Amino acid sequence: MKKIFLALSLLIASYSVFGQGIMVAGKVGTSISTIKTNRANDFNYKPNINFGIAVEAATNDLFSLQAECMYSIISSKSEGTTINLNYVDFPILAKLTFGKKERFFFNAGPMVSILARAKEKGSVNILDGTLSPAENGGERDGMRYLNDSNFSMVFGVGALIDNIMIDFRYITGFSDISRAEGNDLSVSRFDITVAYALVF
Repeated sequence: MKKIFLALSLLIASYSVFGQGIMVAGKVGTSISTIKTNRANDFNYKPNINFGIAVEAATNDLFSLQAECMYSIISSKSEGTTINLNYVDFPILAKLTFGKKERFFFNAGPMVSILARAKEKGSVNILDGTLSPAENGGERDGMRYLNDSNFSMVFGVGALIDNIMIDFRYITGFSDISRAEGNDLSVSRFDITVAYALVF
């Protein structure tokens, strides 16, 4: 919880520096994700949902800083087991925008994610690092096997037409999300979101 408050404080503080034009947007979309690992076979890409808000502060027509708070559900499957990870994401993105009426943009920047929920379901224990047969094929809690936070880099393109913003992103995880010894896990995903934006 302290990490969430710290991220929100940094978000608010950023607008004391960047504050000539403000955009607020509600976002919803899908995360098509996979988990990279050194132990199990490669995970399949699986889609799930994400949603949240974005606030953009512009210094001029070309450059702006966009900060977001998103709730993302990451799903992936390997060895007959599906893993679902719920994260609260805090990306802070530098954004270059071109055009007048139809505006097109590129964005990039770091993202800190706070783990809110971790479940696995299937025939093999993956999150604990053992790859042993599961006694219970039902849903199992995996929070104790994972780190509380995850660091990623975001690279995206998109467009703002009237009040509708469409955003395509590739997000690659740089940190090991696993606490289990020798169980190296990281998250990669493609995010596609649609937002309704209000510009002030």
